[in-house]
Amino acid sequence: MENTIFNLLDERWIIVTNLKGDEEMLSLIDVLIRSHELKSLSGEMPSQDLAIMRLLLGVLYPIYTRTEEYWEAQEDESKDACIRIWEDLWECGHFPENEIKGYLMQHHDRFWLRHPERPFYQVVKIEKGSDFMASKMIGELVEGGNKAQLFPTRSGAGKQFLEYPEAARWLLYLNSFDDASAKPSRKGLESMSVGWLGQLGLVYVTGENLFETLMLNFSLLNDSKPWENGKAVWELAEPRTSERTIIAMPGSGEELFTLQSRRIQLKYHDNKVAGFTLLGGDKFNSEEAFVEPMTMWRFSKGKSGQRDMFLPPSNAARNPARHLWRDFAPLLSETEGGSEKSRKPGILRWISELEYENIIPSKQIQISTLSIKYGNMQSGVDEVWSDSLSVNANILSDLASEWIDRIADIVKITEDLVRILGNLASNIERAAGSPNGDNYRELAMQQAYAGLDIPFRNWLASIDRSTSDIVEECGNWLDTAKKIILDHGEFLVSQAGTQAFVGRTVKFGAKEDYYSTPKVYGWFVGNIFKKLGEATQQRGGE
Repeated sequence: MENTIFNLLDERWIIVTNLKGDEEMLSLIDVLIRSHELKSLSGEMPSQDLAIMRLLLGVLYPIYTRTEEYWEAQEDESKDACIRIWEDLWECGHFPENEIKGYLMQHHDRFWLRHPERPFYQVVKIEKGSDFMASKMIGELVEGGNKAQLFPTRSGAGKQFLEYPEAARWLLYLNSFDDASAKPSRKGLESMSVGWLGQLGLVYVTGENLFETLMLNFSLLNDSKPWENGKAVWELAEPRTSERTIIAMPGSGEELFTLQSRRIQLKYHDNKVAGFTLLGGDKFNSEEAFVEPMTMWRFSKGKSGQRDMFLPPSNAARNPARHLWRDFAPLLSETEGGSEKSRKPGILRWISELEYENIIPSKQIQISTLSIKYGNMQSGVDEVWSDSLSVNANILSDLASEWIDRIADIVKITEDLVRILGNLASNIERAAGSPNGDNYRELAMQQAYAGLDIPFRNWLASIDRSTSDIVEECGNWLDTAKKIILDHGEFLVSQAGTQAFVGRTVKFGAKEDYYSTPKVYGWFVGNIFKKLGEATQQRGGE
């Protein structure tokens, strides 16, 4: 067909790293077929890689949920049958070329980046939308709020025009993570929200190669039952073009993973992408949207007659300085009763099922998270950050609930120890007569968490439920944490200075007390051993 340029099934546009550590650029088909030969996706940003991974998963769902075996699982609502289907593919060790090509070549005409009628992930014509330059597509520029970067990653033509391969990558990113700065074309429309993935506290699992990574994130269960039948965006007879459309919560994997959060029309100049026009696209309610497997959940207690519910983590409350292991409980624990309910991300629920059935080996897997913090009024991007934890897969099993509860308790105790250190820092400042106690406290706590970070990750990665002793392991960590916190406390005292050593009387309301480094250090040590003693009693005197 005339005026069709750059087909994503044929052209090289996805950046990957192979098992030798070399970087390559491959077509969508080749990435899937060669996934067992590749280490990972390796684009410009982790968020871009995740958007591309979602596209790859969106291809896998229609291939493997439309077989006779899966249809039977749907009819019987059989969880076990879904797990068996997954196991057969996992043991194959690669995605069969005939299945990948057989499906995608049926839809070859829907994967043209430039097409007069059906451009990939775009609409043909937007009459009245928000116009942007190409730089607005480039997530790594992070130019929210019209702020110029001090050390820009690119300049000149590099940010004014995009070659087709890079434009294709950022097109997926834009659809998933765009901010809410676009203006409506008319009054009375739904309010704009950031792209679907930008609303989530994203969680995914990384394997030893790209095939394993895709498979571990390829849940064949929608919450606890088989997925429904649906259509990927390229399978629709007519593309959805209406602006800011409220849709029903997707029931199929292909619908969810190819969700069009934006209506986008790319603009071209001299065979390069020069900019785009954009409108809001499809959205659905995120309240208890458990159809989405790749997000953490927070429990929101209803107020004034409102119901309790689970929501993705608050965008505004995201803290890039918070280490992932401190969120161990909401990441891996599941609590149904009480006022503080918790729920694991769907993808970790799926991994739990696989480990329980002994389908995946008890080996190290990496749990990764990714978050984007948007600017004022969700316009522009303030920060993008990711983190990861390596754990033995058998810790994720439903059989490991005692381990998970115990480790969650250990994290709380560790945070209590850090807070006691923070109190020491604040008290030293009181002894010195400084007004900066709160700042010194926060700095001391940040330094303590930095000192605890690598030791905790190493400790967690070393745990093997089949061979480790839970009492011994928890005791080992508390000994490690105690030493680190006491060392930090001694350092704070050594840096306190003469005025703090001499001390002074500090008045709080009607009460007053004398503060000096020797005295507040004594309080600090006493509180550390008191907390550890309480922890021992809670473990039954072990």
